[in-house]
Amino acid sequence: MSQAPQKRARGADAIDLTTEDVSPREKKMRESINGVAAELRCPITQELPFDPVMAEDGKIYERKAILEWFSKKDRPISPSTGAVIGKKLLPAVQTKNTIEMLVKSGAIVGELATAWTEKVEQEKLVKEMRAKAEAGNGYSMFLLGSWYKFGRNGLAKDMAQARAWYERSAAARDPKGLACFGECLLAGVGGPKDNVLGLVNATEAAHLGTELGAYLLGQVFCKGICGLSKDKARARFWLKKIIDGECEYKNLNDTDLAKAAGWLRELQAE
Repeated sequence: MSQAPQKRARGADAIDLTTEDVSPREKKMRESINGVAAELRCPITQELPFDPVMAEDGKIYERKAILEWFSKKDRPISPSTGAVIGKKLLPAVQTKNTIEMLVKSGAIVGELATAWTEKVEQEKLVKEMRAKAEAGNGYSMFLLGSWYKFGRNGLAKDMAQARAWYERSAAARDPKGLACFGECLLAGVGGPKDNVLGLVNATEAAHLGTELGAYLLGQVFCKGICGLSKDKARARFWLKKIIDGECEYKNLNDTDLAKAAGWLRELQAE
């Protein structure tokens, strides 16, 4: 009777090891590759690093992960040893090349390889979007801003970068870019607060049919903020457009939609 495949720990599935039809030499080789894959994993993400760097503790990390780790600590502490270390990071080019070779050759498979391949596709997508943005496409500028805002497609969260791309998108007259740049200005996110320019962008975005533009105007008129007095009629006008589904560009999440609905109910009850 043959034995069932050995169970593997999460992330340690470089090769599907079984005891069936595997010579001792081949099994030893596969186990060695599994060991190499385990050593290459970032101690923070437990994934193969796409942008590997060596920290001063001698360990290899995903650059984005170790930078986020440092940003959350009062002192730079090693995630691996707990000792205080410097923040100097050195690109681990040989490690990156080794990982790429092992994944592309099929030596490493499973979750580790899949996650690493997804990062390759994300990098490709970001490069394509950046090229379109640099060529003047306002919607691509908006998407880059959103990816920086939420830390998507391999980009680290960076509100200054998000705001910069939103500003370029607004200058290119993209409706969603106008709305998001207006929001950054009104909230003082990623840069200084500017109520006047923020309201200009939000108003243009609202008239172009964005939910976010209508939401911003509905909020400021409902609450009497950002330099404007309360205006129930204008607040109801913009909030109703959202709730009635009249906005062409849908860019509010469920939480914000619920807030808009709540403000409208309060205004209608008065």
